[in-house]
Amino acid sequence: MKQISTVLFDLGNVLAYIDFNAFWHDLGFLRAEEIAPFRDGYTSLTLQYETGYISTDAYLNGLRTVFNNKFTIIQLEQAFSCIIQQPVEGMTDIVKRVSTIHQTALVSNTNEIHYKLSLMKFEGLKFFQKHYLSYQLHMMKPERGFYNAIIKDQGIHPSQLLFIDDIAENVKAAKSAGMQAVKFEGTVQLETNLKTLAIL
Repeated sequence: MKQISTVLFDLGNVLAYIDFNAFWHDLGFLRAEEIAPFRDGYTSLTLQYETGYISTDAYLNGLRTVFNNKFTIIQLEQAFSCIIQQPVEGMTDIVKRVSTIHQTALVSNTNEIHYKLSLMKFEGLKFFQKHYLSYQLHMMKPERGFYNAIIKDQGIHPSQLLFIDDIAENVKAAKSAGMQAVKFEGTVQLETNLKTLAIL
């Protein structure tokens, strides 16, 4: 096994807690039956936004249409921003420590609104040398192309990359692409894994 050169960190529920239901709750939808008429339209539009095929303006205007013009652009952007919650405790410190020894990068299925908000809210993001984002790559984890784009840009053997994500499917895909990978289950577990791999 090759020595790890770059450590790749996911954003959602690794560096920052996310709550997808916060979007609906902020708009006043508290029950599944209230959400149901709008869920498919919201999901389809958000997928286009997170793969970078529509702009932020197009996304927010599209949401207005999905919700039959019931909400303003400002209300919708505020509700969508609520999905990004507080930092995961201890992760800024881990990222800072890893970044003093190894190259590090952010790897996230995200969008322009959430990314810009995260840059303002989470100190840990400033330590990364690279940010690999679905809306810029026009691909999402666990698509093989997402991992291949990272491997190509890094210019090293995939086994020299360590991928950290909270979703088992994404971790499995990283391993299939030849990367080393760890499923995130908390900071204590991650620190143990990083020490075992001689990262820390």
